[in-house]
Amino acid sequence: MFMPFDLKDLWTAGGVLLGFEVTAFSWRIKEESMLAREKNEITWLPPADFLNLLAMLAASIGIFVLPVLGFSNLGLVKVLFGLSTILFVGHAFAIAGHYELFNWRTKRSFKYFPMQEKIVIIVVSIVSLFYLFVALQRL
Repeated sequence: MFMPFDLKDLWTAGGVLLGFEVTAFSWRIKEESMLAREKNEITWLPPADFLNLLAMLAASIGIFVLPVLGFSNLGLVKVLFGLSTILFVGHAFAIAGHYELFNWRTKRSFKYFPMQEKIVIIVVSIVSLFYLFVALQRL
C-alpha cells in the first residue's frame, strides 16, 4: 500500500542522495587530480561526471532551494528527486563505460569519451527524458 509522505521526508532522502552524489564527485576529483599530478598532465572530467553534476543540481535546486523560496510544490520536488536518482545511478554505469569495464575480449582504449560511455550516456539521457515526460504529465 502507498504511504503518503511530505516535504520533510523528501528533504531527508534528498540529503542522503545529495551526500552520495557529492562524495562520488569529490572522490573523482581527488583521483583525477592525483593521477594528473603523478603524470604531470592536465586534469579533466570525463563526460560521465556531468551526469553526476546534473544530479546534484536537480537535487540541490529542486529538492531544497525551490521549496524554500516557495517556487515549488510537493509533486515537482518528487519529480526532481526521481530525476536526480536516475542521473546518479546512470553516472555509475557511465563511469564503468568510461573505463570500458563492459569489455569482455578487448583491451581498454584510453580514449577521452569511449563508445561504451557514449552508449550509457545516450541511454541515461533517453530514460531521463522519458521519465520527465511521464512524471510531469502526472503532476
